[in-house]
Amino acid sequence: MFLKKFLLILGLLLFIFFQGCATFAPAPPPDISKRPTTHSRFFKLLDTEVKKAGVRDASSEPVTHFPYLRNNRFLTFLGKRLEHNYQKELWAKQMLQLNLDARKKEIQNLPDIAISRLADQLGLEPQRNAILNRMTYLALNLFKFDQGHINYYRSIQSAAPYPDEYSTALRVIGLYPVASLPVAFFTRKTRREFKIWYETPIDDLSIRGEVIAMSPPENRNFFGRNLSGILRSARDELGIPRLAEEVKKDLLLHFAPIFHQDVAAPYDWPGEVVWDGNRVSINTRKPTVYYYFSFAFFKDEPVLQINYVTWYLERKGPDTPWIERGHLDGLTVRFTLTPDGEPFMVDIMNNCGCYHFFVPSEKFVQQQILKPLQPDAFVPQWLPDLFPQKRLGIRINSGWHQVQRIRAGNVPSDAITYQLIPYTVLEMLPHEDGRTESIFNDKGIGKGSHRIEPLLLFSMGIPDIGSMRQRGRHAIELVGRAHFDDPDLFEQNFILK
Repeated sequence: MFLKKFLLILGLLLFIFFQGCATFAPAPPPDISKRPTTHSRFFKLLDTEVKKAGVRDASSEPVTHFPYLRNNRFLTFLGKRLEHNYQKELWAKQMLQLNLDARKKEIQNLPDIAISRLADQLGLEPQRNAILNRMTYLALNLFKFDQGHINYYRSIQSAAPYPDEYSTALRVIGLYPVASLPVAFFTRKTRREFKIWYETPIDDLSIRGEVIAMSPPENRNFFGRNLSGILRSARDELGIPRLAEEVKKDLLLHFAPIFHQDVAAPYDWPGEVVWDGNRVSINTRKPTVYYYFSFAFFKDEPVLQINYVTWYLERKGPDTPWIERGHLDGLTVRFTLTPDGEPFMVDIMNNCGCYHFFVPSEKFVQQQILKPLQPDAFVPQWLPDLFPQKRLGIRINSGWHQVQRIRAGNVPSDAITYQLIPYTVLEMLPHEDGRTESIFNDKGIGKGSHRIEPLLLFSMGIPDIGSMRQRGRHAIELVGRAHFDDPDLFEQNFILK
């Protein structure tokens, strides 16, 4: 009798989990066999070399049957909301550009022998630029060719669902409904302990070494400019703000935070990511913050996000849980702006996707949405009243690199200036001999950053849990399913004013 009940419950769990994650097979584009054979052959050969070398860029996802398109969560979400063909054409062009960007990184990271082999098969000069130029030309041609087919955009929508970062198989094998109960308990317990930091006077927070301020090059140009007008006038027909590089640079400098880091050892310096032989390392003598821009939704409107990413040599020290210790660590701090350019949310995570939390603005956020079956989103404090008139400051502890307080203020006179470097550098990082390599593997996992956490937490369904991850690959909840780049993440967790 007990065995029958157990098998029945297990069967129901399997059905529920696989139903929840079931996807329909994507429909192939019409007349796929009529595509120019030279185009299809090129992309097949290129994909073969990329796979063999393990250099696929995981920051976006290939679209099945469309070798000239890539997708991300924002574009997937956006595509479901479009009604008119002119909007869908712009949407497809965004996926085309995403593919061009990804393939540029892949071609750049291919080993020389793969470039020579590919060039020989294609009758090209054995130069990366020759292959890159041919790829761009053929991608644009194939895009135009396919556009002439009936139901083209519907075919893309069918082929472009974005996979999540959770493994249903791992959750079923690990009996997730049972295993998640103690994880949820310890998640709430840890958050209560973190909350004590935010309730403690900042001068009374424990210090392992010396708190050192690190700030960006000072720039407050936007206080004298009409940021709302700039953002709204830059919107394309999809409502996405497309800013000039100069404006993006000004925004980047304007919102760049001050990091107040408790430095007790070399592993506490956020530095420049470099290669040490074939191992990813950190040059702690060069304080560095990496950045990229992304998009989300605010009350049904696409809005701009600015992401600041730091990297540490390791997660270590007496305050760090032993299962989390290991090579490489980091933080991602994200500012999300309203359509008028006001920051309504800052959210932060470690670069493994763990310890994610929100810091909302009381001006734009009415209340938090509570979740009865899983831990609520963690909101340890609101944005300071002096922000954004004053620069945001982030207090970080030693070793564990957890944020203990958010405040706003002037740049300290003894602050060390950090350099701002594009995130794409990490995806094509030069070696001493001139070749480039991504610090992430083809699954988006930071090379050499593996932890022992999967042995204990595999049932939460996150492969390589605890490892550092590439943008676009961050699962941020152990219980439930959520991603750092979910475009509706804020509306899932908050009622906006």
